[in-house]
Amino acid sequence: MSSHVDGYLRHIMDTCAVDRTGEVADYIPELAAVDPDGFGLSLCVHDGHIYSDGDSGVEFTIQSVSKPLTYAMALGRLGVEAVDAKIGVEPSGEAFNEISVDDRRRPKNPMINAGAILAASLLLPPVREVADDMVAKVFDELVDFYSACAARRLRIDEQVYASEAATGSRNRAIAYMLDSFGALDTAPDAALDLYYRQCSIRVTTDDLAVVGATIANGGVNPRTGRQAFSGQVAQRLLSVMTTCGMYDGAGDWVTGVGLPAKSGVGGGILAVLPGQLGIGVYSPRLDEHGNSVRGVEACRHLSSDLGLHMFNVTRESRVTIRSVFDISDIEVGPDWSEAERGFLRTCRDRVRVYELQGDLTFTGAESALRRLEADIDDYAVAIVEISRIDVIDPVARTMVLAMKRTLDDVGKRAMIVDPDGVVRASVDRHRRDTIAPNLNVPEDLRGFDPTLPHVHATMDQAIVDAEEFLLKQFTDR
Repeated sequence: MSSHVDGYLRHIMDTCAVDRTGEVADYIPELAAVDPDGFGLSLCVHDGHIYSDGDSGVEFTIQSVSKPLTYAMALGRLGVEAVDAKIGVEPSGEAFNEISVDDRRRPKNPMINAGAILAASLLLPPVREVADDMVAKVFDELVDFYSACAARRLRIDEQVYASEAATGSRNRAIAYMLDSFGALDTAPDAALDLYYRQCSIRVTTDDLAVVGATIANGGVNPRTGRQAFSGQVAQRLLSVMTTCGMYDGAGDWVTGVGLPAKSGVGGGILAVLPGQLGIGVYSPRLDEHGNSVRGVEACRHLSSDLGLHMFNVTRESRVTIRSVFDISDIEVGPDWSEAERGFLRTCRDRVRVYELQGDLTFTGAESALRRLEADIDDYAVAIVEISRIDVIDPVARTMVLAMKRTLDDVGKRAMIVDPDGVVRASVDRHRRDTIAPNLNVPEDLRGFDPTLPHVHATMDQAIVDAEEFLLKQFTDR
């Protein structure tokens, strides 16, 4: 069953696909050969469920999106204090491949190449000669770590690795500069080799979304339930990705999108909404900062259309479904005939009530609606009770109303118990304005009639409505 979230993603993809500006990275020959029109988008929510569209199954090399993960691995092995002594955490305001250090001759942050090369070096033995088999062993451990974050076994692209190693003169200069400053405790060529390998790991947008959800979830992979890294490391990653992850475009990104993120010249973007979800995007045409043009725009739409900016002033509740029950313990209404009452007593379990609580934003509405869709074979009527909802944002309200169409399509009924009139007021505004012009609501979500949802002020009214619906089904047989 196609969900309303799928509709949003399709709309965002269609909106962004018309933009054909930007160029693929051509300084690495293998990257120059990719399809410039590839475009995939994935979203992984807090319980591990993935929504995806476009080329979400196409593998591409992770490139600089690897930097937070290697940094996380170094933090986990050496501790924050030891890593901070080697790598700063300040935005550089410079391009990703600048030869950039601070006044202590540390790379300014782990998201630029200098910091990433040094982070890779910290995983290697602190000796001046490192054998090739030792680099290979550490790389295997790195792949294990990346794979634990992505919830599937990842692999290297040998052609891209060879291409990176053959053309990486600037990175070689960065490594030897760091070595000349005494910043490297290992052989610069070994650090470079490990760095080239990590950048050449193949991923999909689904993988990036799961990695993002793992970071959002405090280091616990929501697909496997396993702790990939600590909550302290996750907090550090989110902080550095917020300020440094999009290079010299970080300021515009934080204000316009408001999600900790990391981009790569392979066309990938990893973005995180802390505590809630991860996003993966792929489109290889890059802007002047080295960020995916369509990827940035897709994230802007996700943030604005779905209300995902991390500085939105809401108190998002992780568990939005307070309780679920049928009406077996509620007596049949007195206004029916004896035959009708007899029939209604046999199908009380076909009316299911979902009580919601907290502030309802996109992620809460998504979780609740997915539960309703998963249970759809178990009821004829779904009653959503929202008296304990404090705030319901426009996107969540649209999604809650749109559940009517989902159930109508399979001959069932959706109802809302709305004692405070939050949804009824939105229906009146919707009727007045046709569709809120400031919401980029996809066409397929504009199809439901906003005047028709079965919205009631009390649970008693909703139950009577449910009984009428069941009786009509009975008499129509």
